[in-house]
Amino acid sequence: MNRCSLFGSLILLALSSTSAFAQNSLGDLLDGGAKKLSKDAVKSTLGGAHVSGKSSASSADTEYDYKPDGYFSGNLKAADGSWTGVVGTWTVDESGKWCSEWTLTMNGRRFNGCGFLYAKGDDLYYVESDSDKSAKIYKRVVKK
Repeated sequence: MNRCSLFGSLILLALSSTSAFAQNSLGDLLDGGAKKLSKDAVKSTLGGAHVSGKSSASSADTEYDYKPDGYFSGNLKAADGSWTGVVGTWTVDESGKWCSEWTLTMNGRRFNGCGFLYAKGDDLYYVESDSDKSAKIYKRVVKK
């Protein structure tokens, strides 16, 4: 093999190796062996847990405490860097879809959203779709 083809092969290998480790979409997660959590697994994972990560709506940092009774509270980092309180409710349907409704305590604005939790090893990810392989994923850190 000449130097040019060896160099080209090394570049191709590096590019394919990098993309294999990138976890940016549901398709990446599924290709990496991630599994969608069932209704019971979502409820047991969230109930009584402190969950942090990036908001799918605004990419703001979030920290929420989920109670087993379907309520949660916590904080969301605003665009100006300040934190605002959040209170809300959460449910999980038979398909494992996790839905939340919440209110910002500083101005009373209400929001809602739904998605799914996927596990890959010890890592958890939130994604708004369980069928759109291009759907963006958001890592969640769960502590009990």
